[in-house]
Amino acid sequence: MFSVVIGACVLSPQARAWGPYGHAIVADIAQDHLTPQAAQQAAALLALEGHQTLDQVASWPDAIAHVPKAKGGLPETLPWHYVDIDVTQPTYEGAKDCGEKGCVTEKLPEMERLLADPTAPAEKRLVALKWVVHLVGDLHQPLHAAERDKDLGGNKVKLTYFGDNDNGHMNLHSLWDEGVLDREADLQVGPHYSIDFGKARHEAETLNSQITPGQAQLWASDVVVGRERDAAVAWTNESHALARAVAYGVLPSHWHGEDIGESYTDIAWPVIQVRLEQAGVRLAAVLNNAFSQTAPISR
Repeated sequence: MFSVVIGACVLSPQARAWGPYGHAIVADIAQDHLTPQAAQQAAALLALEGHQTLDQVASWPDAIAHVPKAKGGLPETLPWHYVDIDVTQPTYEGAKDCGEKGCVTEKLPEMERLLADPTAPAEKRLVALKWVVHLVGDLHQPLHAAERDKDLGGNKVKLTYFGDNDNGHMNLHSLWDEGVLDREADLQVGPHYSIDFGKARHEAETLNSQITPGQAQLWASDVVVGRERDAAVAWTNESHALARAVAYGVLPSHWHGEDIGESYTDIAWPVIQVRLEQAGVRLAAVLNNAFSQTAPISR
């Protein structure tokens, strides 16, 4: 079912996630940091649906969440992509913030454990792989871990960006998902949310070249077998702090929906670059750990 649905999906412009370029870039950075064993096992799972690289499946969870259940979608998974922690709250509180429908902080470690389970069927592990690739990215977008006055992570904060309001769809959340990234990296999403994977890989190479060995080691230090949830909580709190300090914190004083432009971008763009870099390095560490616990699948 899953491979058929993704081919027919159209991503909603209101999707609560990095845009498709952001997710592809995270996946491409991760691909460069995989161990040979992890790269081999990931490729074997991806091949079950005719894919070759992680970027090809990175936005699948967004697509599947925006298809009605009657047409084979999984709209009930939409809450898995984020956790709304009010900016007045300093850190994540699981029982209070996640809820019965689940959230990114709790679903990511769940999918990591499924991916690393050597007894799980390959098809289920492939689905888990897609979720892990996507959710690590989601968790590093600051507005996936914050909201202010129930604004749904900035989705209700309408704005214009360098004079463009995207036909009324531009808001603070979409600005962080893709508005700043696409403008600064000169990327353009095509019809049906299609992207140029070559351009995504070029941007990933640029960002990857900026990562020092020391940074890579530090960023991946949270990734420890058996402590998957601890890492997810730590990354949630990082994003929440950045949302408080930057995404919301540097909005112009007395802001009432005026145009946002260069001054905001000058602060937001470096943060977005680092979060994409961190997500890519950490995704690779997660996959390296998961695949170190399993053997190659038999075909």
